[in-house]
Amino acid sequence: MEKSIFDTIDPRMLERIRAFRLMDDDFMTIVFSSDPKAAEFLLRIILERDDLTVKSCMSQQEKRNLYGRSVILDIIAEDTEHKLYNIEIQRSDKGNSPKRVRYNAAMIDSHTLHRGKDFTDLPELYIIFITEHDYLKLKKPYYKVKKYFDVTDKNGQKIAYDDGINVMYVNGTYRGNDAIGKLMHDFCTPNADDMYYAEIAKRVKFHKQEEQGVGKVCRVWEQYGDERAAEAKQIGILEGKQEGIKEGKLVGLKEGKLVGLKEGENTGKQKMAISLLKDGTLSVQKIAEISGFSVEQLQMMVDEISR
Repeated sequence: MEKSIFDTIDPRMLERIRAFRLMDDDFMTIVFSSDPKAAEFLLRIILERDDLTVKSCMSQQEKRNLYGRSVILDIIAEDTEHKLYNIEIQRSDKGNSPKRVRYNAAMIDSHTLHRGKDFTDLPELYIIFITEHDYLKLKKPYYKVKKYFDVTDKNGQKIAYDDGINVMYVNGTYRGNDAIGKLMHDFCTPNADDMYYAEIAKRVKFHKQEEQGVGKVCRVWEQYGDERAAEAKQIGILEGKQEGIKEGKLVGLKEGKLVGLKEGENTGKQKMAISLLKDGTLSVQKIAEISGFSVEQLQMMVDEISR
């Protein structure tokens, strides 16, 4: 009898998959990937619109910049009116920076406007950050950004500055008895049976409980893991070198404790290893192969992180 994926999958991986929430950006992109109807359902709730029809949806879209930093966007959707929607999960307060919004918009625009087109041809763009924490700590379901000139019209009204970019922060902690409150509840629970929206619960169950869905999560997660390992390795080495120059001492391991070292590359390796350990995507054995640390050394780092 042919074995199913549930017979061969690492139990730790299966446990992690079952603990995923839609507030975990990688899992969210898998659940909503290439499904216009799912993205449409999500956007209709967030934007409180019944007339929005999504014609295309893509996830993990990389926007390359030949002269600077590239970005990978969680979800990009387009509706039948050619309006674009960028949906991002932000669990870290640091990732909520208005300058992050500015850069995302710039990268999307630079890949949207083709040569020979006028700037007026840029489509209307919505950038929606679903944040794990309350961005402004005002307990509102969402916060919309409005832009105005610093003068008023003849009636004393503010004059809108319409650049076609609509920015919205959705409060992941909001639990009001309304559509967005229920949606944020569903985004923050790992259990599909506890969800309000059957449309979302069905897709979460598929990716957590059915063989084909779990297999897809494993494949994509391994790909993400390899990409994150390479990125963490590069960032760790660069950060380690910079800190070594700046501080003259670097952090390493000795006799089970974190102590100073002299070479930036060692700190870079450690930063990379700690980043991967915190992420939890790869096994300790795999991280040991990538980083060059022993399993015992990595376990020391885990213990240090947990303190």
